[in-house]
Amino acid sequence: MKTEEKTREQAFIERIEQLDPGELAALRRGCGERDPVEGRCPWLHGIIQGVAREPVAFLVASLMAQYSTATIRANGHRLEGNFGVTWKKAIAGTDSGSIKRRFHILLDSDYDPFTGDGDLPYRLRQMVRYAAAEGIGVDWPQLLVDLKFWNHPDKHSQKRWARSIFAYERTENAATQTEGETTNHAD
Repeated sequence: MKTEEKTREQAFIERIEQLDPGELAALRRGCGERDPVEGRCPWLHGIIQGVAREPVAFLVASLMAQYSTATIRANGHRLEGNFGVTWKKAIAGTDSGSIKRRFHILLDSDYDPFTGDGDLPYRLRQMVRYAAAEGIGVDWPQLLVDLKFWNHPDKHSQKRWARSIFAYERTENAATQTEGETTNHAD
């Protein structure tokens, strides 16, 4: 039997999942801070261990902490796929244009992984809270990788996220049109 070797991102996420409830609460309260020391989480420096720049690692850890400790312990905070998959599941059945527009705005958000500056952390935090409230998880190791490369000139992360959600919208629209045509032919 071949064992799969963990990536640094997976190991980091598992270390965050093992934090005690008080440490997760500190991350939750410190959410939005760009510096773990300022956010009352100096112990996070020992967990990061080169997985990503501090602002990126802290952002992902504080986003994960938006899920309850019980949800984290039960692995209800996890989902396979990029954040586009998370968002399409979170908004499934929602007709609100403003909720759907959030994703478009997120894709255009600025983020500096060296300093943590930009509007991406704020927008992503809102969307993760929404997903958590809907009981939808996130692929945390993938999110960490995607945020590390957010500013790549080819916009790989943004394109993957967009493909995930917009392919879903095209499929839904095609299914709706097919149903309409079937109904019209039945008349």
